[in-house]
Amino acid sequence: MFESSNPKQRYLVINRVALTSKQERVLIKLYQPLVASLGVAVYQTLIEEYDPFQMLADAPALYFLQEQLDCSLGDLFKALHKLEAVGLLTTYLSENVRLGQLLAFKLKEVPEASEFFNTSLLASLLKEKVGSYRFSRLSQDFAKQAKREEKQLQNLRDVSASFFEVFRLPDEEAITPSAEVQQAAQENEAAASDAAQVNVRQVDWQFLKDCFAVYHIDPSEIDRQKDQIQAVMATYGLSEQEFVDESLPSLHGTSKLDVGKIGRSLTYNYKANHRRQQVKNSLAKSEGGQVSVDQRDRQLLQLAKSKAPAQFLNYMKDRKGGFTTKSEYQVINDLSWKVGFSPEMLNILIYTCLHYQPVLSLSLAERIANDWMQHKLATPEAALAYIRQRSQNKQTTTRYYGPRQVEKGTDWSKKQAEQVDVTPEQLAALLDDEDEKKAGGKPEDK
Repeated sequence: MFESSNPKQRYLVINRVALTSKQERVLIKLYQPLVASLGVAVYQTLIEEYDPFQMLADAPALYFLQEQLDCSLGDLFKALHKLEAVGLLTTYLSENVRLGQLLAFKLKEVPEASEFFNTSLLASLLKEKVGSYRFSRLSQDFAKQAKREEKQLQNLRDVSASFFEVFRLPDEEAITPSAEVQQAAQENEAAASDAAQVNVRQVDWQFLKDCFAVYHIDPSEIDRQKDQIQAVMATYGLSEQEFVDESLPSLHGTSKLDVGKIGRSLTYNYKANHRRQQVKNSLAKSEGGQVSVDQRDRQLLQLAKSKAPAQFLNYMKDRKGGFTTKSEYQVINDLSWKVGFSPEMLNILIYTCLHYQPVLSLSLAERIANDWMQHKLATPEAALAYIRQRSQNKQTTTRYYGPRQVEKGTDWSKKQAEQVDVTPEQLAALLDDEDEKKAGGKPEDK
């Protein structure tokens, strides 16, 4: 994907596309909800921009398109990217010694409506844009139009004459065309129409079929779910071999390929092996260094290095008078699988989490682990020193990792006045004292 902030960037349209009335209807009805009105305007404008005799030196700049379409450069590139994604446009970048970088736009023909609806990525996106009801109406309208263009008759039998029933060719020419015929075919190969296709990376389908055949997955399963497989691979950036590897957990006990299950598995442990290796490489490059710790931290570090994470969690919960839950064991397993910390680093992470919450939670653990990685804490000593430093920072108004503490105000509506029992004699004495204070003291004091 290319984008430039230079409105003087030159561009060139390198092919001609002629829109028929049917294609214009498909463009407006089906593609416009996907690429927006500006995308359609850009496509139609580029069609008119093609000039087979245009010199490179005369190539216009992008601001010329901006003036015609009355849009910003950012909006123009967004429209171009949408056209590229749905397959209506291919953008090339050419380097010219004199002119510098030159954008070359190759337009693709608008396909038939039947081809659009049979491309599941486009059809699904259209349904998301216009809603299920409008999508069904569009599908029915185009289907009815296709049926009206050709009469449907029953019991039709093809009785047309074949080529060899009418014409005669030498046997050697019919079997192996002459060199002139082969050369003509090559020269005119580019004249075939280049219809729009969804712009996704090409997949080696035969390689996938061969790999899954080892696990008794029929090749028809691959053919049936090509679009879904391609979408998953594009979303997660997987190669063919990586897709097979990530699919293995979903293949146990079945001969069917469940792409939905594979997608759910990927959201849970997307490239777990790669992530763990990435964490190890990142921590290996970081500066571990020698960090000084006090006696209390030395005892904690010795304990963290001597126990497995599950044992360390049980020890910490026992000290606090609690117990370890099943979900906490699952949190440890998830952290070990997804993050890739060493056991002692994982133990310090458990200690930190339990300092702020009574139960080990995955959300808090992932937040702390992310913070440690961003600060390149490679050793448990460095992690402990970092924790102590943050806890001693008096400028922070909220707790470091724990939930924010909010002081509760007093609800005076729920407060009741205290009842005080006073005898008549005590009440008379109190009243006498008040009278004396108002009169300026007792008579004998004057």
